[in-house]
Amino acid sequence: MNKTNRVKVISQLLGVLLCLTLIQAACAQPEDPDRNLTFGNVTFGEVTFEDVTFGNVTYEDGAYEDVTSETGSIDENVTDDNVTDDNVTGENVTVHTINPTYRSLYLMSGNSEKFTVSFKNEGNETLVITPKVVSMSSSGNNIIESWITISPTNATVESGAVQEFTVEVNTPGDAEGAYYQTAIAFTDDLLPNSAEYVNSMKLDISIQASPKIELQTSYLSDTVEAGKEYEYRIKIKNVADKDVTVDPKVTSYMYDFSSNKFALSDAIVISAPSVIRAGEITNMTIKVPVPENATGSYNGYIDMNVDGKANDGSNPQIGLYFRAMQQPTVPYVKTFNTTSNVPITIEISTDSYDQNAGLRISPKNEEPSFKVKLKYNSHSVRISPTKITQSNNVNIGGYYFPVWALDNSTIYQNTSKHYVETYTVSGAIGEWELTILPENTETFGYSITLGKSK
Repeated sequence: MNKTNRVKVISQLLGVLLCLTLIQAACAQPEDPDRNLTFGNVTFGEVTFEDVTFGNVTYEDGAYEDVTSETGSIDENVTDDNVTDDNVTGENVTVHTINPTYRSLYLMSGNSEKFTVSFKNEGNETLVITPKVVSMSSSGNNIIESWITISPTNATVESGAVQEFTVEVNTPGDAEGAYYQTAIAFTDDLLPNSAEYVNSMKLDISIQASPKIELQTSYLSDTVEAGKEYEYRIKIKNVADKDVTVDPKVTSYMYDFSSNKFALSDAIVISAPSVIRAGEITNMTIKVPVPENATGSYNGYIDMNVDGKANDGSNPQIGLYFRAMQQPTVPYVKTFNTTSNVPITIEISTDSYDQNAGLRISPKNEEPSFKVKLKYNSHSVRISPTKITQSNNVNIGGYYFPVWALDNSTIYQNTSKHYVETYTVSGAIGEWELTILPENTETFGYSITLGKSK
């Protein structure tokens, strides 16, 4: 019985005793003022009792000042300092030195880490310490006890001595990504009115779950033409040790403040197997029908929804970025003047970067070209390329894609191209007009050389 309940018992008993004393005073004969009044086995005078029952409550033992019983006593010196109820204690608990009192770990699932914690016996007696993993009352996720090993499992620690313990945390490979909390208790003493241990250290573990799948690429970025449909194929590999399910869905970013954009999410169609076997490599196709009036860009991503769970950051998703291009119908115009009859050489060039080499299935990338016209003093001049130069940069192997995703179509990746058309005409003094209408390119450059080119 704790102090609060005992004080309540005393209060109720004193109230009853007072009432009975008043009754005694009223009923007592004047010639016998010291007469004792007895009810049951309770005698008022030198008040003693063994068992007293009021209603359904039986007070089996207790005393206050001159109230005594066979089994115990409570006097006016009762304080919290001496009250003990099971292992809930007050100041009579020895607070030992734990170092550190807190540790935070960040682990990938399947990884492990060790650290040392010391216990110093601040008491006067030798103790046998058996550390144990305990739950935190405020913890949302309690660490599974089997993850944690403490050695030695127990140790005899003399007064004033220090004992070191090694704590090893081994997270399973399939541990879910989450924030876990627990504690390691070195004694059984609890804080008053609490489930927390006095002599303990807190342990927090943030787990980053290992990915269950790998993707050939983490994004699709392409220039698309309004009114056309594009198809892409991306490889998926199950890197888990068991089968997984996927349910890819296109999602728009919650905050997209782009003013020049077009809607596309609802139109994109994704095809992928719902179950991927352990170690299997399979394909996912993505069809993107670009609206007829599309201008600007589209931003979004594909969430793979692995095993039907929200992405905790461990499994990859595919970013989507498409720029809509409208083929220009009005040419670029450049006018210039010549003061001699030297030959005129015109070079028009463009550079392109194919970030989707091996991913786009259709339509095939079309080579850039230019429709070029030239006028001299407002008269058309017949002109055609005298030279066309194409150059590519080729990456071999897994420069852009993981090795497991490479095959005959992707082992050589043409990542950047340089295309040049060269025109040469006889020169004359006067005014010239050059017009350039580009096709299948977003940018181009040109140069005009007067005189014989090297």
